[in-house]
Amino acid sequence: MSVIIVDAELLAAPGAAAALDRLRRAGHTIVDRPGALPAPAAWHLTASPEACIGRSTGVTTILVGPRRPPDRGPARRCDLEARDVA
Repeated sequence: MSVIIVDAELLAAPGAAAALDRLRRAGHTIVDRPGALPAPAAWHLTASPEACIGRSTGVTTILVGPRRPPDRGPARRCDLEARDVA
């Protein structure tokens, strides 16, 4: 199964504990230390667009939270966006 890295601020989000527990029971590994990025084919859940910059090859980043308004600066994109963890 996959390794899922979760930023600390998302661990306390409403519904996060139950959602992450379902992922664990499905056989995924949950890591709450984003600094220790695992091997490729991992997922990184973050609330910070800056966490998507310079990500490791093979790690799919998911920005969790409200959709950000477009800005005029350089694109800082995560691979995917989600409204919430649940």
